[in-house]
Amino acid sequence: MTKFDIIPLSDALGAEIRGLDLREKLDAETISAVEQAWYDHIVLAFRDQDLTIEQQRAFASQLGSLAPRGGEGGTKHEQAISENVMLVTNIRENGKPIGTLPDGEMMFHHDTIYKPKPHIGTLLYAIEVPSKGGNTKFNNLYKAYDALPDSIKERVKGRTANHIYDYVTISKANRKSQAGDLRENWTHPVCITHPRSERKALYVDRLMTARIDGLPEEESEDILETMFDLAERPDHVYEHEWTPGDLLLWDNLCSAHARTDFSTDERRLLRRCQIESDDTPRE
Repeated sequence: MTKFDIIPLSDALGAEIRGLDLREKLDAETISAVEQAWYDHIVLAFRDQDLTIEQQRAFASQLGSLAPRGGEGGTKHEQAISENVMLVTNIRENGKPIGTLPDGEMMFHHDTIYKPKPHIGTLLYAIEVPSKGGNTKFNNLYKAYDALPDSIKERVKGRTANHIYDYVTISKANRKSQAGDLRENWTHPVCITHPRSERKALYVDRLMTARIDGLPEEESEDILETMFDLAERPDHVYEHEWTPGDLLLWDNLCSAHARTDFSTDERRLLRRCQIESDDTPRE
């Protein structure tokens, strides 16, 4: 086993891993230790990495099966790279983005929560970052679940929430109208049991969760707002300021993430791949 250090990043969640060169193939014992750190800390930061696309994919594949890229097949630049890689960037050629999710702020969300089997892990590697902004915030949804009032836990027990994905049609997901007609939507338990840690986590987010099924509209909205506010409470959040060479690995089931705004005059380029889940989320 290759020894490494685990340095907590905040009281909320997150840890920096020091002592590993991700260009190298890690032995099974080291990967197992990295996985345990991942389950314990939710977000892992590996700094000063110099990774090719294939090296990033190779490390990710040691943690699970690589997921195909979403986004309706991707741009021609993404298609030329790999079926598993997304470019998160505002760089444009001939006026068109070469990648995905180019500009501005994004509210807290889970990647692929709107699919039957949301991806369990995301790996995002920084290549170019603006001088200010474009940070990524992560929240600890174990802590958010624990902080829920017992009355709300009981009210949503056994219930599912509907999650939708259509950035073109709407700017905020939790709206009652037309949710079932949007491009992609799915339901999952409001509170889930993480398949690897066996801990309970809140599983809703401000951007993509439209409603709690089976509740009156007003009550659903009120409970969701309470949940969103708890999930985004400062003591439940870690904000990562990117530096080129950072690779972040995060657990996509017990954490949601958000992006802070940044100047359109500065380039931002990050490379993303994801790890598939074995099962659908369960309560």
